[in-house]
Amino acid sequence: MELRKKLLLTGLIFIFLFSGFLPGHGSETDIVILHTNDIHGRIEMAEGILGMPLIGALIKDYRLKYQHVLVLDAGDTIHGQPITNSLEGESTVKAMNAAGYDVMVPGNHDFNFGYERLLELEEMMEFDLISANVFKDGELLFKPYVVKELGNYRVGIFGISTPDTYTTTHPDNIKGLEFGDMVTAARKYVQVLKDDYDVDLIVGLGHVGFAGDYPSKEIADKVEGIDLFVDGHSHHRLPEGEWHHGTLFVQANEYSKYLGKVLIDMSSSEPAFSPSLISAAQAEDYEPVQEIVEILKEAREEARRKLLGL
Repeated sequence: MELRKKLLLTGLIFIFLFSGFLPGHGSETDIVILHTNDIHGRIEMAEGILGMPLIGALIKDYRLKYQHVLVLDAGDTIHGQPITNSLEGESTVKAMNAAGYDVMVPGNHDFNFGYERLLELEEMMEFDLISANVFKDGELLFKPYVVKELGNYRVGIFGISTPDTYTTTHPDNIKGLEFGDMVTAARKYVQVLKDDYDVDLIVGLGHVGFAGDYPSKEIADKVEGIDLFVDGHSHHRLPEGEWHHGTLFVQANEYSKYLGKVLIDMSSSEPAFSPSLISAAQAEDYEPVQEIVEILKEAREEARRKLLGL
């Protein structure tokens, strides 16, 4: 009898451990979204700065812990420091590829090398570059949305780029481009994602922000059905996110000081979100991704050769 009780107890412990309480395996976290915004070329590690080697390490760790992880960037990423500017964004794209990004929306300063260069960089990207409101000659310049299959879940992500770009990059960089109405674009593609793909979660990925003439909150006020809006441009630090008209907005401040994290429970009729920020101090015990360290080393050397005309 005593042996039978021990065997029963062992079986119950086994069931407890492996039938829903391990991260990403039927637990209260079904999807994890990691996000950055307004890195402005800070891809190298420094005091208080994660840089891509530590961002990559965190992404790797979360993908080991959870089954369904998406990594998003909300723009203003490829321009801003000598290591990025001298190579016109190529070093950033290579580092983001190695880190494991999934989707990016172009911010106003991502056009600083000219939109033709941005299209060249898009060809190098191993992740999707999306925006639903940037037009050239009446045609969309980028894909407006992507749909990601995560096990039994289908996540629809649409992109929005701020019309502030008209006045925040040199006019020659965007000559011939039109930044269309954000609300119109969001409403159109939310409907497409619902009707054509029957998605379980709708995410807006915007370089829009809370300030200025084109606030992202206006999108949530006028468009129903956006579950989560990963935002940038206004450099807000939102450790717990902010709710507006039924949409959770998240931002991770600036300069890769933080990696944003949103844990999502899909077990109810409405997704439940647990947003937070991971600081550089919290990641100091992580081992930087060596592949990215080498990419940055080579980029520094190439930038130096260009500077010296070698």
